[in-house]
Amino acid sequence: MAGPGDEIAAGAGGHRHLRASHADRERVIEELKVAFVHGRLGRDEFDLRVGQALESRTCAELAALTADLLPRPATLPHPAKAVRVRKAIAQCQRAVADQERRYGPDHPDTIAAHASLASALRSAGKLKDAIAQYERVLAGRERVEGRDHMDTIAARANLAYAYRVAKRFRDAIPQYERTLDDRIRVQGPDHPDTLAARSNLAACYQQAWRLTEAIPQYQRALADSERMLGAGDTETLITRCNLASAYYTAGRLTEVVVVLRRALTDCERYLGADHQMTQTVRANLDAAIRT
Repeated sequence: MAGPGDEIAAGAGGHRHLRASHADRERVIEELKVAFVHGRLGRDEFDLRVGQALESRTCAELAALTADLLPRPATLPHPAKAVRVRKAIAQCQRAVADQERRYGPDHPDTIAAHASLASALRSAGKLKDAIAQYERVLAGRERVEGRDHMDTIAARANLAYAYRVAKRFRDAIPQYERTLDDRIRVQGPDHPDTLAARSNLAACYQQAWRLTEAIPQYQRALADSERMLGAGDTETLITRCNLASAYYTAGRLTEVVVVLRRALTDCERYLGADHQMTQTVRANLDAAIRT
């Protein structure tokens, strides 16, 4: 059971192990935007999930981002969901015990089982227990695979995300900063994962009200996204809107209007005047002008 941005336990089969393409990420972001416009996601959760979509490396990671947004049968009562969550956690706990007994604590399969347990705990709202598991996973990845291994970098990003969900920004920010540094060193400054890591760091800075640090990171992410992906790419459009949001939080209303006007022009050009994102940007621009 994997949550947004979480590692997938070794041994999972099927298409979920396939590496996610840019088209896959864009499709999921479109679904998240629909959920946001319809009120099924709040702004903070929307921003978090978009950031995780940009950083997701497998189809399974992307699928987890929208799994709870799918229509549910009307006959499914709330207690049934609670029972299902408890069963998932118990199953993950048994998997951890089995892997440790068979292979020991440092085997990759054991570490992956702990990652799945962390995800199940986080999905159940047990953030304290989930974070303890994420911390254990990161320590295991560093010890077994080394700090520059892709699984280690992903584990650090997962821990940062869990800290961020728990609003432990003082803990989250150093992990996001380290993730960005590692992405730049290992994958290069122009890799899509690096772009996603920068956007996630900027968003965490903003949530922590460290706006003098958030805004330059958003500006850099926007410039990189325009250069790498183009002005009409969904990721570029979202990053531009995120920059406007940071300006608004900082009280820089003139910049908000300038950025949103450009965002509206691009949305109308590339998405169409009636697209949901275009309508949202138009409404935000009208509100900023009236402020």
